[in-house]
Amino acid sequence: MYSNDPRDMAATLSLMHKEAVVKSNFDQNEAKNRFAQFLFYDKRFDGFDHGRLIERVNEARSNGRTLDLDDPWLQRGGVKRPGSW
Repeated sequence: MYSNDPRDMAATLSLMHKEAVVKSNFDQNEAKNRFAQFLFYDKRFDGFDHGRLIERVNEARSNGRTLDLDDPWLQRGGVKRPGSW
């Protein structure tokens, strides 16, 4: 769960999202702020654009999609893949 393996990182992001939503009493704006704080303290996510990562995790969890941490759009200064969501 605490390794740099993409599966472990995705599981961690899922738990961070869930905890942020519950601790913010389901206030979406407050949940995003809490999620950003969690990401700030986890150095495995330093190379990611936190805003984009938060949005992608929200989209993935809401729509049942798979989170692809290799997507260049999630990296700082990254560009979208053609045809990506």
